[in-house]
Amino acid sequence: MLRDLLIERELFQELREKALDGRDAKLKMETREKAVLKKLRKKRSVKKLKKTGITKGDLKEIVELSNIVSLELFGGPSDHQLAEEHPEWCVHCGTCCKESSPIFIHRDEVNPILMFNSKLEDEIVQNRDYPEHYMFKKDLPCKFHNSEENRCKIYNVRPQVCSTYPLVLIGEDKPRYIIDLRHKCDYSTRIVLEKAMILFDDAVRRLENNKEKKH
Repeated sequence: MLRDLLIERELFQELREKALDGRDAKLKMETREKAVLKKLRKKRSVKKLKKTGITKGDLKEIVELSNIVSLELFGGPSDHQLAEEHPEWCVHCGTCCKESSPIFIHRDEVNPILMFNSKLEDEIVQNRDYPEHYMFKKDLPCKFHNSEENRCKIYNVRPQVCSTYPLVLIGEDKPRYIIDLRHKCDYSTRIVLEKAMILFDDAVRRLENNKEKKH
């Protein structure tokens, strides 16, 4: 019910199908949604709204929506803006450093990295998917991840894909950021949770406004 106040059902289904392209993507997305839903139930109680007809199922639908769309669709901040505003959400677990591959290095990022440490030249190779750019020769885990401190050894000159994680830039003509499906990342869970709370509150306001108009 609540989600229908925010987006047409057919459009949601279309976006959902695109996001769930592949069994692996579906598993990761559903796993993260369960984690977000658990947290959302503590943040937004449906018991207080029982008279309005809102149920736990509405919370689940809001989480599903939050996981696949940006708040920009509703006039709100982008995923990138949310991430920039809340760097404290990153708990430095090191998951992105241990499991990301390949680590994309833009051609303009090579020189700054080599200025930091010229010995890294042998560690940077041509990107197999984007030949005009580069990647680290060895990852999984990234060679520059300090496992004892869960910190990056080249933090100040790390590639953009590392500094913007858990957001991933996709598309060539009109590139945009999406939240990586890595469900183990607490940062991505917090971003989706924040979006879910904003959309839930917005939907509740719309529901209440609609009832006032009817009376």
